[in-house]
Order: sequence, then structure tokens, then C-alpha cells
Amino acid sequence: MQEDKKELETITNAVTEEVIKHFEAEKAVRKNIFGGEDKDIKSEIEAKKKDAAEYLKALANNDKATTKALSSGGSTSGAELVPTYVSDQFITVAQKYGLVRQYANKWPMQGINENIPTISNITSYRLASDTAAVTASEPTTGALQLRAKTVGVIIPVSKVLLQNSSIALVDAITMLAGKAIAKLEDQWGFLGLGAGEGIFQTVGVPTVNLGSGNTTYAKVTAEDLLSLQDAVDENFFGDRMRWIMSRSILNNFRKLRANVSTDKQGFLFENFGGTMPGTMWDIPFDTSAVMPKNSDNSQAGKPFMALVDYDNLVHGDAMQYTMEISDQATITDTDGHTLINLFQQNMVALKVWGLVDIEVANPTKAHAILAAANS
Repeated sequence: MQEDKKELETITNAVTEEVIKHFEAEKAVRKNIFGGEDKDIKSEIEAKKKDAAEYLKALANNDKATTKALSSGGSTSGAELVPTYVSDQFITVAQKYGLVRQYANKWPMQGINENIPTISNITSYRLASDTAAVTASEPTTGALQLRAKTVGVIIPVSKVLLQNSSIALVDAITMLAGKAIAKLEDQWGFLGLGAGEGIFQTVGVPTVNLGSGNTTYAKVTAEDLLSLQDAVDENFFGDRMRWIMSRSILNNFRKLRANVSTDKQGFLFENFGGTMPGTMWDIPFDTSAVMPKNSDNSQAGKPFMALVDYDNLVHGDAMQYTMEISDQATITDTDGHTLINLFQQNMVALKVWGLVDIEVANPTKAHAILAAANS
């Protein structure tokens, strides 16, 4: 009995030691995962922010040697590559606020011009007999040309503030620049900044008008969205199809009721205090401040929302941004007419720019536009 007891104690001690070793090892792993690595990442980000702040100070002081040292690539006179942290944050912020940046088909551009092959669907056939010939079906192929265009933003900053750049200033500049570029790209991708651009102005995109007499956006009904779906080739319907409109237009659907006079709270889209649905006729929707609103003037015949297949909205981006600084220029303020004399007001202008293009592929099949009636 005594021998058995000693043997049991020996086994217990050995097992206990192994269990303790196991938990100690697991504890170290957990500490490494949940503590050390996070701190290392935060420290790295803080270091990058500090480098970016020093970069801005160097720009303000025209210290070319320092700005070149902080650049990740070659430099040219008066134009330096943006530090990695700032460049990454521009893209991150733009993706957060811009629908085109979030959803469009991304195409990294290696040069000024890129040709993207496009292809339509082909048809399959059932054979009448085992020896019957298979009918050939040739897909229609083509090319979508991307040509990089300069997009940029100018941010006026006090020269004193820039000379004393801090991490907070870096965050403010990346936020302002990222949101501004995202807004521009949404205007470009949906409304078009010029003829032949964007969903609204690309030739061939089908347009569905509201019924006769419905010359304002507020006259839209849920059934009109079904007509808009009918204008899109069914072969292009997929999980990348989404509605795009302003919140003002969305509220037109939220106001719809079965009987306004007798059913005060019987809203079709959502009940008062209810949860906003994620789809409209089973298709997800997004709102954007760049899209037309109920308050717009002269609405007759004008488009105000769209059904977009983001697989066929191509966003080309060189993924490289440049920063320039000037204290001599006179720039126009955001109101479009007030002039800011930088030298006179002891300010500088930070210009951040990159190369981007946005093109609509398969315009006649993949997208559709809803517009108010002409009369």
C-alpha cells in the first residue's frame, strides 16, 4: 500500500509539473498576442505619424534634404512623395467615405494608359441528338481604356502651424484630403464631371423616366424601382449590384403609406421607430450627399438615382500620391470666389495629388438610371 501511495505521488507531481509548464507557455502566448504585438503596432504607427509631422515641418522650412530622406522613393524639385503613413491614410479615409473607393472594381494602374479587356456572356445550346453539331457562340470582346487623370486637393494652413506640425495636424490633413478626394470620385463615378463620364453621363446607360406628369423626384414610387431593374440585363445581376441615391430621395420611399388619410403610421418601407431595411426589392442601397436631392431646381427630365453594377464600374488608381507646398500663390476659398493671398496672410497651401481614372464598363447592360418625367 505504501509503495502504491509513493508511486501515485510521483505520477501526480510529474503531471502537475507538465500542466504548470503548459499553462505558463499558454500564458506567454496570450500575453504576446493581446499585449506585446498591439503595443508594437501602436508604437510603429506613432513613429510614422511623428515622421510625417517632421516631413511637414521640413516642407514648411524648404528643407529638401530632410524631405528627400523621408520620401519612400525618388524626389523632384518642389514635389516630394508623401510619407507612407500619410499616403496610406488618404486611401483609408477615402475608402471609408467614398462609395466608388469602397465598391468599384479596383484596377492598379502601372502607367498613364491601361487597356482592360471586356467580354460579354456567351450562349449554351441543348443538342437535338447525340450526333448533332454544337452551335458556336462567340462572345463579344472589347477593351475599356483607362487614362490616368490628376486628382488633387489644396489645403491652406497657417505657416506657423505647419512649422510646428504635430501628430494632430497630420491626422487633420489626411482626414480633409481623404474625404475631399472621396467626394470628387463619387461625383465623377455617379454624376460624371464631364460629358461621357460617370453613370449619369455615359452614352448607352438605359434611362427610365417616371410616369407622365411626375416631373419631380418626390413623385417616385417603389414600383418605379422595378421598372429600373427591368432596364438592366439579367445576366449582369449579382451580389455587386446596388442602388445609389441621396438620403433626401431615400426619404421619398420612407414616406410611402398604403392609405395616407386613414393609416397614419402604416409606412411601407419601415414603421416609425422601426429598423431601416438593408435592401430595396432585395438589392442593397447606399446614400451619398453628391446625389440629386428633393430641393434641387428644375427637376423635369433629370436623373436622380441609379442601379449600379460595381463590377462594371472601374476605379483605376496609380496608388501613389505627391505633396507640394506653396507660400506665394493666391488660391480660391471653398465658396468659389473668395481669394486667399497666402503670402499676405502668412499661410501656405498644401497640394496633395495623385493619378486616377473612373470608367463605366458595359454601359448598355450593367447599369440603369431613374429620371423624373419630362412633362
